Amino acid sequence: MRISGTPLRVLIVDDEPLILLVLSMLFKKNAEVKTVTSAEEAINEIKMQYYDLCFLDVVLPGMNGLEAMKIINVLSPNTKVAIMTGSSLDEAIKMQIDALAYEFIEKPFELSRIREIAHKVDAALIEH
Repeated sequence: MRISGTPLRVLIVDDEPLILLVLSMLFKKNAEVKTVTSAEEAINEIKMQYYDLCFLDVVLPGMNGLEAMKIINVLSPNTKVAIMTGSSLDEAIKMQIDALAYEFIEKPFELSRIREIAHKVDAALIEH
C-alpha cells in the first residue's frame, strides 16, 4: 500500500512504443512510472515492486493481457488493473474483464479518460 505523501506508482504494459511514451509523459510529473512491453515483464515487475495502478494491453506478444491480469490480481490484489484494447472482444471476454478489471479502456482513447482513472485510484488510496 502507498504511504501518504508518496507519488502514485503506475505500471504501463503495451507493445506499442507510442502508447508507452504518451502515457509515461502524462504521468511523469505526478507519479512514479514504469513501462514494459510484455505480460511476462509486467508480472516480474509486480513481483519486485508494488504498483497502485496498472494499464495493461490485452494483445501482447507471448502471454496476453487477460492471462496477466489474473496473475497480477493474485500477486498484488491491491493493484488496480485497467485493461486496454483496440481489438474486438467477444461477450465471454468482456464478462471476464468486467469481473476482474478495475476499468476497461477502448483504444483509441482520450487522455482525459486515463487521467480520470488515475485520479480515481489516487483519491481512493488517500481516503484509506
